[in-house]
Amino acid sequence: MPAGDGISLPVFLNSVAERVKLLAHVDTGASHCLFERSHGELLNLDIEAGDPMAFRTATGRVEAFGHLVTIETLGLSFESVVYFFADERINKNLLGRLGWLDRIRLGLIDHDGVLYVASYD
Repeated sequence: MPAGDGISLPVFLNSVAERVKLLAHVDTGASHCLFERSHGELLNLDIEAGDPMAFRTATGRVEAFGHLVTIETLGLSFESVVYFFADERINKNLLGRLGWLDRIRLGLIDHDGVLYVASYD
């Protein structure tokens, strides 16, 4: 899973009636989980009806909207408020500290390319 451009994991996002599979990067520097707008639309979410939040990045301010979904990855499943980018041109999926990292135990041996993940209970 670790690679030259970061750690990517297969993720399912679930709303009440829909399910979307995607690839997301583990980002311990991201305060929240952020996903492409198109994934929220595939979940039939009204993106702008979510909780608005502005994020500061190295390239400037980014707007996103929060929605409650179920995140499934590596055999773990839990509800989280995640954010979908307002700008459809942003093509990033990030598993951040709030909503993902705060719910798991994470161990990484980068040299060996090994990732250990367990529920934080």
